[in-house]
Amino acid sequence: MTNTNTHNRNRDILLIILFFIISRIIVTLLGIRMNQVALYLYWQYLDVETLRHHLMLGVWYDHAQPPVFNILLGLILKLTGSGAPFVFEWVFKLISLINSLLILSMLKEIGVSRMIALFLSLLYLLSPATLLYETELFYTTFISLFLLLTVRSLIKFEKTPGLRTGWGIFIPLAITCLTRSMYHILWFFLVIVLVFLHFRKRKIGNTWLLSAIAPFLIVFCWYLKNWVIFGTFSASTWIGMNFARNVFHDNIVTDSSKIEAYSPFSKISTYQPFISGELSRKFSGVNDRDLLKEFKNDSFVNENHIDYIEVSKKYMDASKQYVKQHPIAYLKNVAQSSLIFFTSATRYPMIEDKSDQIRYYDIIYSFNLSHFAKGKEQRRIALALSAIPKLIIYLLVFYLIIRTAIRTRDISLYNLFIIFTILFVFGVSTLLEHYENMRFRYEIEPLFLLLAGQALSVLAVSRKDAR
Repeated sequence: MTNTNTHNRNRDILLIILFFIISRIIVTLLGIRMNQVALYLYWQYLDVETLRHHLMLGVWYDHAQPPVFNILLGLILKLTGSGAPFVFEWVFKLISLINSLLILSMLKEIGVSRMIALFLSLLYLLSPATLLYETELFYTTFISLFLLLTVRSLIKFEKTPGLRTGWGIFIPLAITCLTRSMYHILWFFLVIVLVFLHFRKRKIGNTWLLSAIAPFLIVFCWYLKNWVIFGTFSASTWIGMNFARNVFHDNIVTDSSKIEAYSPFSKISTYQPFISGELSRKFSGVNDRDLLKEFKNDSFVNENHIDYIEVSKKYMDASKQYVKQHPIAYLKNVAQSSLIFFTSATRYPMIEDKSDQIRYYDIIYSFNLSHFAKGKEQRRIALALSAIPKLIIYLLVFYLIIRTAIRTRDISLYNLFIIFTILFVFGVSTLLEHYENMRFRYEIEPLFLLLAGQALSVLAVSRKDAR
């Protein structure tokens, strides 16, 4: 029996690798490649000169983003030199492959049948979103990897709780928090509470808590550093600008004396009438390249300019005031964001051009009707219709998982973590973001596939019992 299982496992792994190689060759032949300009263009990244030659100084004074991804980019640039574009491209392709293999192995480990596990793993590997996001120099699939590694350790923790398995949970959590600011330290803390409450009636001791302390403190110290240096206890000072994008979407303000009349994330000179200049004077001579220049890499807006801290706070104040005065208008935008969450992840603006190159595959695979849309109103209707199947699937899977938990009066720790994280991401992204949170859903899609595998198993058992 063991030899058969090993044979099937190896065959499934080889099958996934085969599909990976064939699909990536096809995508490359279609001309879909990683756009290296993202390294210079994207707001989240430091100036390339900083990444290459002043990495730790730049990261230390980066108030806009957590440090991990800039460190990764800087290390690859330093270590590989002119070979960096090739390394970037293949690192991200391999992350997709690793994610798919993790989904396969975890589904089998929690008792999902081989065929369902293989189907869902390939569903992720061959998704138009996966094919496109791995050609985008961004942290989307990178986040998925560390969330999957956390779940993998949670599955082991159910059987053998302890210090080592605890590290497997909390180190990936810390990396996630220090890569993307949406995964707030509060989320990290609540996961620790979740583990504690789940095992409160089992005599497993508290040694596992030791594995949480160091990773949590590292994240806490980064937040503390930002509070001491920049006056904000967070991993990013952009929250006000993010919030304003959702609050004032479709609620246009024309009074130029108000900051909300200007598009968030505009170049810093746009906001000159609203800036006191105190921060520029305070940080002058500290790290001028990253904190005081309006443009980075000589061409692109430098969103790490120190004065964005003041700008973001003013956007936050304006947003709060508007929400108090016009709560219905804000709730309409939240409702739109809630629906956008379930649309095809290929509609993320930075990969739309690439998705058009595989439009028919995307239409069939993702039910992405926005490819047929012409104009803003048609696009909105198409996006709303495209979101319906995914929304129904999510609701059905959640229903089956929760119903099973109620019937058995038990729910696994890893399922608790998955459900909590999905709800957290959905809540935060719909309240604070607009027309970007379909990408946030895609980050946690691998976690949802683990729930979906269990739900399909429940349906399979119910069908068998009904015969």
